Amino acid sequence: MNKPGSTEKTKLNRISHKASDSISDLHSVLDDNLVAHVGIIFDGAPLVIPMAYGRIDNRLYLHGSSGSRLMRALTENPQVCVSITELNGIKVARSTFHTGMHYRSAVIFGRAELVSDADKNAAMDAISDSMIPGRMSEVRAHTKKELAATLIIWVDLNETSVKISNNPVADDEDDLGKGVWAGILPIITSIGTPIPADAEAASLPLPPSIVNFRTGSSDTR
Repeated sequence: MNKPGSTEKTKLNRISHKASDSISDLHSVLDDNLVAHVGIIFDGAPLVIPMAYGRIDNRLYLHGSSGSRLMRALTENPQVCVSITELNGIKVARSTFHTGMHYRSAVIFGRAELVSDADKNAAMDAISDSMIPGRMSEVRAHTKKELAATLIIWVDLNETSVKISNNPVADDEDDLGKGVWAGILPIITSIGTPIPADAEAASLPLPPSIVNFRTGSSDTR
């Protein structure tokens, strides 16, 4: 597997100090987040759509309805660009020019390949457990009808870039001492109190996957 930023397309030339060539950083960004923005060419024009995803080793899996025109477009026009961003804070400087954001992001360039029927079940499991780790062990298996109604594609992770921005506020010296506040505004995402779907669910204890997901256990993302 190639390291992030190892090709001309993925090498960061501007603010290159924020680039990471670490495969573990790439996996961390992918595994710690939920939504990928997938760019394709659709009817001759660019289109970006948000999608759920999952990862197994060096492959990113994306899924949708077998009746979706967009999913079929991915199989017919397989060149894709996938972007995943985790926003962690706003860097508030004494000027708007130096104000920015703290984030981790990954961009993946590749070719979408259709997952075979033989591998579809494992890919569905990966996507499901990427959303709520451990959930697949608590629910029934996917049915043949559900698998038939789903298209899954995969993109390898051989051409990627990873960018991490966590630098402190860097104001111009001339802006200091003028009574203007500067600092970091952390952005924290939290999981609220689970809402039971019905009376049966309300009568049951929360399953381990939900408890772990809420508490940020090491068993989860």
